[in-house]
Amino acid sequence: MALFGFFKTEKPVRFTYHPRFYDEKKESGLQKRLKEAREPRGGDPEGMKSRIRRDLGRKSSYFKDQQYRRKRIARSNLMLVLIIAALIVGTYVVLELYLPLIIEYFQ
Repeated sequence: MALFGFFKTEKPVRFTYHPRFYDEKKESGLQKRLKEAREPRGGDPEGMKSRIRRDLGRKSSYFKDQQYRRKRIARSNLMLVLIIAALIVGTYVVLELYLPLIIEYFQ
């Protein structure tokens, strides 16, 4: 009986995704952007104004939380300084311990 089960092909697993949260504001914004993307980009002045306003709004959202951004940059800079200091100390220790042995070996 095991021989017949060997030739049996597996059925694909069905994909079921159930979102936990629904944000109506986000969904309406997505629908609006899809509608605007489907529209032809003509010389309509009102359309141009709305596109410019939308694009400026998107770019400014990146800069909304300046304090958080500054904290992240400061943390990144501190981590970089610590890594460089650790590398310098490590290099100094290795050179201090092994440089006399290396010089003696080559003489």
